[in-house]
Amino acid sequence: MITGLVVLVILLVLSSLFSGSEVALFTLDAGQKEDLANADDAASKRVTRLLHHPRTVLVTILIMNTIVNVGAAITAALMTHEVATANNWHPVVTVVVEVIVLTFVILVVSEITPKLIASRQPIQFSKRMSGLLNLLHRFFLPVSSLLAKSMAAFHGRFEGLGERISAEDFKTIAEIGEASGTLERDERALIHSIVEFGETSVREIMISRLDIVALNVTATVTEAIDVIRDSGHSRMPLYVEHLDNILGVVYAKDLLRFKTENPENAEIDWTRLARPAIFVPLGKMLDDLLSDFQAKRTHIALVVDEYGGTAGLVTLEDVLEEIVGEIRDEHDEGEEELIEKVSSTEYLVDAKIDLDDFNEALGLETDTEQFDFETLGGLIFHLAREIPDQGDTFTHEHLQLEVAEVDNNRIVQVRVTLNESDS
Repeated sequence: MITGLVVLVILLVLSSLFSGSEVALFTLDAGQKEDLANADDAASKRVTRLLHHPRTVLVTILIMNTIVNVGAAITAALMTHEVATANNWHPVVTVVVEVIVLTFVILVVSEITPKLIASRQPIQFSKRMSGLLNLLHRFFLPVSSLLAKSMAAFHGRFEGLGERISAEDFKTIAEIGEASGTLERDERALIHSIVEFGETSVREIMISRLDIVALNVTATVTEAIDVIRDSGHSRMPLYVEHLDNILGVVYAKDLLRFKTENPENAEIDWTRLARPAIFVPLGKMLDDLLSDFQAKRTHIALVVDEYGGTAGLVTLEDVLEEIVGEIRDEHDEGEEELIEKVSSTEYLVDAKIDLDDFNEALGLETDTEQFDFETLGGLIFHLAREIPDQGDTFTHEHLQLEVAEVDNNRIVQVRVTLNESDS
């Protein structure tokens, strides 16, 4: 019994060391691996050599872990049999006791505890086990290499049979990660934004034609400077007569260079100063637009509709905000918020707010994919089927929408009331 107990303890200790080694070696991040590769001590060099052959090292660890666990199970069975014989235990009781006790001991002593320790101190654990693992790796190399190649061939047979992970699957995985505590809320939101990035069109994020700040080709230098100062924009479209006739884009830095290099009252040829504009259709996806911005080294594009007219404008900042969220600079500080909370159930909302942002801000779950418009104002036009007047009220799902302000056929503000049952 004493000999069997000693053997069992040794096997459990070895099992815990191999389990911990598996976690320690394969949870090292890129920075930790680089530190080990640059270190001069023998243990760090051994760990680096092991990491150069991850597949065969993993097979070696699994072989040894299996051997010691089987050995521990056999030893425990022999010891339990002796105790059961000496005490005349029923065979069923003997088997139940052995399975319960051994399972608990292996889980706690050989699996959970060493893996927790190894995950917290992977470098130290790896270095301490590197000598034994290096020796075992060399000894089992013929067997581990054969098994590793067999597994690679087996996986290769079924590699094309698995279904690709869809965008919705990625989002679901991120939500599960947040729920389990693996991901923070911001990390989950970032993953959602990246996944949805390639599914978002220019139409959904563009600045409306009505909100474009542009420069007439007849403007003077002083007028242009005033427009730049008032708007805070460093790039503006240059047009002739109307916005459907865009000649290019004027950069504030080019205008500043012209002003410093020429006399005070020098006439300016805007067509020579302006840079070429790029035009994109409403349905262009953001990932393609970002590639265009990178290739053409520009930050701004004009959006045209199916008839070739100017529908809006999109900037690099608008594109990046779809991934990282709102980017506010010194010129945005004076801007009014799109949603003003009046009471617990009532809000005063800018009609140009994107419906997705509106849903997120109010905690709603309205399906916006069914609509061919993007803003709250578009929703009211859809419900009204005509130009609404100030004070007109509409109901959509659990929302009451009242037109609070109209300017020249354009809805400016909407008073949104949530039903008491949904608030």
